Amino acid sequence: MKDFFKLNRQIQLRILMMFVGGLCFSTVGGSMTIYYNEHMGAGITGILLIISNILTFVVGLWAGHLSDLRGRRPLMLFACLVTTIGGLTATFANSPWYFDPWLTYIGFLILFFGYGFFNTAATAMMVDLTTSDNRRMVYSLQYWVINMAILIGSALSGWFFRDYLFELLLVISIEEFLSFLVIYFWIGESFHPELAKRKAESNIFKAYQWVAKDTAFMWYCLSAIFTAMIFNQLDNYLPVHLSDHFVTTSIFGIEIYGQRMLSIFLIVNTLLIVLFIGGINRWTKNWRRETGILVGLVLQGSGFIVAFLGTTLSVELIATGVATFGEMIGVGFIQAYRADLMEGDSAGTYSGFFTITQPVASVLSGVLVSFSAVYGNVGMAFFMVLIIVFAVLPAMRSIRIKQAV
Repeated sequence: MKDFFKLNRQIQLRILMMFVGGLCFSTVGGSMTIYYNEHMGAGITGILLIISNILTFVVGLWAGHLSDLRGRRPLMLFACLVTTIGGLTATFANSPWYFDPWLTYIGFLILFFGYGFFNTAATAMMVDLTTSDNRRMVYSLQYWVINMAILIGSALSGWFFRDYLFELLLVISIEEFLSFLVIYFWIGESFHPELAKRKAESNIFKAYQWVAKDTAFMWYCLSAIFTAMIFNQLDNYLPVHLSDHFVTTSIFGIEIYGQRMLSIFLIVNTLLIVLFIGGINRWTKNWRRETGILVGLVLQGSGFIVAFLGTTLSVELIATGVATFGEMIGVGFIQAYRADLMEGDSAGTYSGFFTITQPVASVLSGVLVSFSAVYGNVGMAFFMVLIIVFAVLPAMRSIRIKQAV
């Protein structure tokens, strides 16, 4: 907490906004797939989710380029107004006097459109406001805040989503408008395009072509795809494995089956991060960047390998601890290094380009799950070894190129 109060006031406000925004959206975000499936069917739900992901990806590219041309703050203000409209649309579609799942989806599309703008510009602003000296601490703190928000928001979702969706969506709408007011009155511009040493390229294709020539960043993006695939296993193969292979057991008369084991995995993961990431950050304070990334990725990936091969409660709990320990070590180093690569007058374009990595990782993760019936949990563990290798080696290559410049 001492570190938080030493930070720039704008960084403090952004972290507080992350907490409030993450908490509010977590009360509905994780349950919307169930909502769509219930009212529209599984087939349509899958298509709708794909459309949402494509929209977020395209908007991220556009917003990244615009934030270098116009500055971060105007895009964030615009985004908050858009998300407010999206939230109000979804709220109206689930109100006591009107109900329409399709209008709800349109409202969430508008929300995701706004989030695409906001997140890309806000990421660039955080790069502008931080330095190489404090980035690892800031990003670790940011990660802690997000996990705390998700923990509280998900708990509230379990209790209130079904019966109080209208009220939850109304709270999101109010929170988004309050975010607009906070930015308008208390958060200043962190980047002034007219003062930039290198003027932003007005042609979006040429702007991203210029970023693609940065070999250190491109190697990092390749690493980021496979790093995201490690993180994605919580939502991809792990649920399948636990559902099919976990040996049901009982503790104090409570039956623990696959779905409940997944919930335990997620709860333990989040609690460990909330409780110990500060201590881990202090312990690794003097580590070299490549050591932190290497140890973090290897441990996190190894935890999932153990989880894929295990079928009992004790083994899965050990796997949770190993994976989370690696996650806590690596996340600060990885995100701080990304910010170092983005630093400069084109941070927005770099941020936009980086949005490519998550959709690619999601597609590859989905493909592995689709074919997992062929090669089983042992085959998936083998693929996880390859994923770790392809996450680590490009990252090490990127760091060497960066150090040589």
